[in-house]
Amino acid sequence: QTTMRAFARFRKEFPAARLTIAGDGPQLEKLQSLARELQIDGAVDFAGFVSQEELRELFYSSQIFLHPSETGRDGNQEGVPNSMLEAMASGLPVFATRHGGIPEAIENKVSGILVNERDHRALADALIETAKSPDRLRVIGRVASESVAKNLNQTEQTRLLEEIYLREIGR
Repeated sequence: QTTMRAFARFRKEFPAARLTIAGDGPQLEKLQSLARELQIDGAVDFAGFVSQEELRELFYSSQIFLHPSETGRDGNQEGVPNSMLEAMASGLPVFATRHGGIPEAIENKVSGILVNERDHRALADALIETAKSPDRLRVIGRVASESVAKNLNQTEQTRLLEEIYLREIGR
């Protein structure tokens, strides 16, 4: 719901904007209903399940990636979402929430934008402010891509894990 409400506010400033939601999870009908309620259903594309190739095409045809994760009612949180890392690696500026492992991957206002969970106003404001500066969007996307390549690739993660193991066994 955070995404839809933020997008509705964003469209007031950028009426030509479009939102694509990939996936067909249990919230789909609720989101479709909310899009109608907010009168943005004509600007929201529900793509359903997409293949890796289709997802890559979506990344390259998009200007921004939204990932406003929220802590579940049971306290469950996700780690660092793969889809978010893939978006960053492709050079998309990511707008996400301070949730789970996300802040480990995104340095706020440097390699992405972070807002508090369930705060659609803050997300909309961040989108509006940043979208008014296309150069800033490009820089954030470039830094995000470089950050993933440098810090979150398998080789680097393996090296860091080896350092921890060696330190713990006293080498």
